[in-house]
Amino acid sequence: MKAIAVKQLGTSPEQVEIAKPVPQPGQILVKLAAAGLNPFDWRVAEGILQGKLPHVFPLVLGTDGAGVVEAIADDVTRFSVNDRVAGKFLFGIVGAGSYAQYAVIDQRAVLARVPDDVSLTQAAALPTAAGTALKLVEKLQLAAGAILLVVGATGGVGRFVIQLAKRQGLKVIATGGADAEAALRELGAEEVIDHHRAPLQQQLHQQYPLGVDGLIDLVSNAEAFSALLVILKKGGVALSTIWSAAPEQLHQQGLRGGNIEAQINADELEQLLQSVARGELQVPVERLVSIQQAPEMLAQSKAGGSRGKTVLNIDW
Repeated sequence: MKAIAVKQLGTSPEQVEIAKPVPQPGQILVKLAAAGLNPFDWRVAEGILQGKLPHVFPLVLGTDGAGVVEAIADDVTRFSVNDRVAGKFLFGIVGAGSYAQYAVIDQRAVLARVPDDVSLTQAAALPTAAGTALKLVEKLQLAAGAILLVVGATGGVGRFVIQLAKRQGLKVIATGGADAEAALRELGAEEVIDHHRAPLQQQLHQQYPLGVDGLIDLVSNAEAFSALLVILKKGGVALSTIWSAAPEQLHQQGLRGGNIEAQINADELEQLLQSVARGELQVPVERLVSIQQAPEMLAQSKAGGSRGKTVLNIDW
């Protein structure tokens, strides 16, 4: 079968031909239709999980994926052949990912059936981005009416954060350029601040002199994250997904929060999929491209500035 893989850590992803996997005890074989692209994928190629989990080479990339169950091991009880499933194709080993025609995955992984009203493209975009957003909003522990600032709102996680925070009754301020304002407002942002017009901190002080209650920062480095803390009210909460928070500084300034490494379970993924099916959650797929463009898309993701969500159509 065809797949996108790296032959060793730190090398460029490329198309490879490898044997079609066979499900071992406890596993299912999925014929993949789509794979969600995440920054985590290129980080895996660079070795972020080295020393944490066993790696197999060629290392097939891709965490998020969706497809149809083609075969199951005799002891599998959670899924059946022909089930439409989506989830995280990372369980126990690194290198049997979703950037491939087929993948095997343990039935205990973060996997859920895809409702009929949800496309496999939508489902593939969901697990990491929406799962991270769900955990971030839960971690805020803010009451309805509180003001939340989302920095880096134009990416996939940010767009899910806006929607989930809005559902919690929070007032969401999002950062984004003028070309993204309409889309962010449609998702639920009450205000969009363009940091290109003037320094973000300056605009926030002018518009919110009493401060905001919460900060979810998806893009700022440690220095920029630290500088933004002054706009938070005493007792507020600040969260970073890229490890820019200094817990001691937060404590000294009377703030809650820190660095978040979000992990959802299968039940939570199922709930997110059901929310999409009911029309309560939009899936911000910005680009649907061929799996053959995965190396280029990963390079763009690494360079930064991606918007919405990129999904790879597995169309070899």
